[in-house]
Amino acid sequence: MSADLFNIIFIGGKDRVDFLQGQVTQDIEKLDENTTRNAAFCNPKGRVIATCQLFQFNEKIGVIIHHTMSEIIINRLKKFIFRSDVNIELSSDVWSSCFKKMDSNEIRKKVTMSSNQFIVINDLKESGAKEIFSNTEKIEILKNPMKQEDWKAARMTENLVDISIQHSEKYTPHMLNMDVIDGISFQKGCYVGQEVVARTEHIGRVKRRVIVYKLDSTDIKLDDKLFHNGKDTGAQIISIEGIMMMAMINIIFKEKSLQYEGGNAIPFRAKL
Repeated sequence: MSADLFNIIFIGGKDRVDFLQGQVTQDIEKLDENTTRNAAFCNPKGRVIATCQLFQFNEKIGVIIHHTMSEIIINRLKKFIFRSDVNIELSSDVWSSCFKKMDSNEIRKKVTMSSNQFIVINDLKESGAKEIFSNTEKIEILKNPMKQEDWKAARMTENLVDISIQHSEKYTPHMLNMDVIDGISFQKGCYVGQEVVARTEHIGRVKRRVIVYKLDSTDIKLDDKLFHNGKDTGAQIISIEGIMMMAMINIIFKEKSLQYEGGNAIPFRAKL
């Protein structure tokens, strides 16, 4: 598996569903084996420790997570096990890639799986790409994956914010648009940080959010300032991949084109 994008944590044991229900923003009961659901781990103050994608596999739950956060989340989860029948392991035999113009059904037809193997395919609709997470042998059809920077950019266009250690515990789920990408269940029971998340949803006020931009120049750095009509917006650039950028910004600027020293940033995903 690519060492510089994601790791997969597997959570097993007969109490795994109830255990994880108390830890993430997503409803674990809705998981299946074919695709993933977005989720976040929060601290008691409702700040996101890590974002992730969840899926069901046999008697386990898979947690796809940024590689810098896997050990942190494993160590955190272990503190909550107590007497629960739960086991946690970091998978070492999984690979992941992203492909353009792939048909999910065609991929599944060409993969022969045993009972202890899985293949999860996510559709990145804006870019027309498919990302695959699996522990099967790679097949001929999957020999030409997208470059990692293109994969990351494709995830940006889906509003997927992959929180790394650099941005951990800085933002709420709403600020990361988890409510927009169906990453929060407002019907399930309590989980760590739930009170803050529920209050934010009830009040309906989120002053800052992540906005995705398309750049007309790659001459930009993470610490660059972003301006609108000469005014510093106070935005914080979270990530840049090629001509795509994510920035945390006051929502009064969410549909505005911005300027930086090397060019312009046009909102790509602003209608939240």
